[in-house]
Amino acid sequence: MKLIFGLALLAAPVVAFGQGIPDSVAASIESRIHDRDYPSIFIAWTSADALYKDNPVPLSTLEPPFATVARHDLFFNVWQRMGLRLAAGQKYAVLTPEFTPESIATALRNRAALLAMNPHVIILVSVNYFSAQASYLPPDSPWWLHNARGAQFEQNNTEYKSSMIDFTNPEFQDRIAQLCGALVRTGVYDGIMLDWWHDTDRTPARMDLIRKIRAAIGEKAIIIGNVNGKLPSLTAPYLNGMYMEGLNSNFFPDWRTAAENLLWGESHLRKPAITALEEWWSTTGRNDVALMRNVTTLSLVFSNGYCLFSDPNSLPTPDHLHYWYPFWDRSLGKPVGPLGNVRRPDLHGAYTRNYEKGEVVFNPADNRAVVVRFSEERKSVATQTVGKEFTVAAGDGDIFLVLTP
Repeated sequence: MKLIFGLALLAAPVVAFGQGIPDSVAASIESRIHDRDYPSIFIAWTSADALYKDNPVPLSTLEPPFATVARHDLFFNVWQRMGLRLAAGQKYAVLTPEFTPESIATALRNRAALLAMNPHVIILVSVNYFSAQASYLPPDSPWWLHNARGAQFEQNNTEYKSSMIDFTNPEFQDRIAQLCGALVRTGVYDGIMLDWWHDTDRTPARMDLIRKIRAAIGEKAIIIGNVNGKLPSLTAPYLNGMYMEGLNSNFFPDWRTAAENLLWGESHLRKPAITALEEWWSTTGRNDVALMRNVTTLSLVFSNGYCLFSDPNSLPTPDHLHYWYPFWDRSLGKPVGPLGNVRRPDLHGAYTRNYEKGEVVFNPADNRAVVVRFSEERKSVATQTVGKEFTVAAGDGDIFLVLTP
């Protein structure tokens, strides 16, 4: 995950006081999540850069950057992206989380603009606790992890040029909680995103950290963690969400694991529960629309969450870049059918789920092509054809819309 900054502003002193997320922000979080239409796509730091067509069109030629962000229903990035700036004389947000009044006003205007374009968007801020670039802390900070594990991390992490932090240190935990509290108290964010969130890594310290963060941001703010293909069984009481980065990678290869984890998240996470499943293309590229449809329909069948099909982290470009695919336009309305059951495919090895405006079919790559039949004519979003009978290839998926008079 590369850090992508955005808008700029001036400085002058101010801090946000009080505790927890403002009531004006918290009041609408649950309805923004539950009342949105599907498919529902998210941004992991880096937004879409082009509209998918035979010849993709750069979105910068079609719309302002925040209009592209507003195509998505969930958005997280570093705190600078919305326009916040540290107060004059302050260098390290984690040590002195004081933001200028002008920049808070700008960030709030940016938030209002996003919500005007997409009333259901959830806006989170990613906070580094596990690793960071050199500018995050003073060079001589005792919180940098100077041991064999930290050295190995730096050797393997040359792309981001970041170093590990000792998040087991209670004082550092307090600083992270303070930063999280200050960020949500500005009213700019709906909650916090935590990368590298694996319960089995230094479990006692991780439990202490998540408790402190939850206390600092209040009961109603959102917390999601990047769990990849794992489950946050221990920290789930404090977490609203699982960011499931890297499906189709060597550390997260199995669609069944993704489906089962999505279902687990719906029933075990703190409410309102959020799942955000991201699949990477491996060798086929962004034009592999069958793979894009496959992960989109996987998410639609087995969750009420968000999904993304993006570039893999191995590329030299910013991570999580992606096209905007017309398949993602919110055509389905809301779910009306139950979540899928991994052990009970209901269409010759494939899986289906009904929505207000159509039916979703997810066909796993290890199945065979399936024929989908309807008693009345439907429209395939994948092919734009109308009929009563369609074929969905293995490793693909489709949405079949009810035709309106």
